[in-house]
Amino acid sequence: MYKSLASIKKYTSHPTTLIFLSGFLFDMVMLPDLEDPIARYIGFGHLCIVAFFIMFREWVVSQNTASKTEQRIYKLSSFFISFSSGAALSFIFIYALRSAALAISWPLFVILFLCIIANEFALTHDFRFTLDIGVLFIATVFFNIFNTPFILKEQNDQTFGISILIAICISLVYIYFLKFSSEAARYETPRGYALALGIPMFVGMLYFLNIIPAVPLSLKESGVYHNLTRTDKGTFIGQGEIDTRTFAKFDTPIYHLTSSDTGVYFFSAVNAPAKLTAPLSHVWEFYDSNSKKWIQSTIVPFTISGGREDGYRSFSYKANIDEGLWRVTVKLDGNRVVGQMKFKVIKTDNRIETKQIFL
Repeated sequence: MYKSLASIKKYTSHPTTLIFLSGFLFDMVMLPDLEDPIARYIGFGHLCIVAFFIMFREWVVSQNTASKTEQRIYKLSSFFISFSSGAALSFIFIYALRSAALAISWPLFVILFLCIIANEFALTHDFRFTLDIGVLFIATVFFNIFNTPFILKEQNDQTFGISILIAICISLVYIYFLKFSSEAARYETPRGYALALGIPMFVGMLYFLNIIPAVPLSLKESGVYHNLTRTDKGTFIGQGEIDTRTFAKFDTPIYHLTSSDTGVYFFSAVNAPAKLTAPLSHVWEFYDSNSKKWIQSTIVPFTISGGREDGYRSFSYKANIDEGLWRVTVKLDGNRVVGQMKFKVIKTDNRIETKQIFL
């Protein structure tokens, strides 16, 4: 076996990283919205392809022929695994790019970066085997996190916990059957079981510590306005400031509080799967420069009903607001972060130019 592994080692270097990225980018562009059933079928298909070819590649290695045919099969299997692994992981980052709060979603990009780095340095079969298993389990965890709420039609901490348990069970069963594919796979079984338990539990820990957002919910749109009304047709009309700053898109938004303003309106549109309900809230906080901490000021709870293309829209109002740095966090169950917006309140006696915005 070791002769066979040594002879095919050269096929497991940099090309698989490019294939991994191409699979990721392909689905990033071509994959329908996550609410589309086709997206779920495609994601499930990618997971099945990865799971099958990992097992098939181990069986090929166990034949120990070191032939050119075996080398080609090994190479093609590795490429299939890399492409479908990248495509499966794209589910996570489609969500991240849809979120209006990159400051909340950045840990998901760290996961992708670590997978790319590990893929680049996976030069041995053992390392490649462990990496492919790990990426498969990461993709499986997030696939369950995204899709369990579709089945239960509800999103809360209990739903998230159920999705983690399902991912653990699937991963454990897979490792059990994988050990029969080759001697090397049987030798790596303890490590496989550790990954099957450790990866879902680690993702769950990140979720409950609010290090990753409350997927599959995402903050599609947010903003602060001087006035906000809802029409009889259900549309929202806001009076927003015209920001003339050169880099306004990249700077913290400024809300100019005039003598005629009694407070600030915050608007949010939360993207949620169809027929899904979830308890959300707008949590208003201001930054205390003395203690260098965010101080909670107001909580406005509400319940969403998902499925709208432009997101479930809602707004809250904060009266008697002071100057300084503020943020409004959209939270699930009062704890899990969906998205967030920061803005700076500055009092002024000047006339502020606004425009009517249909939301």
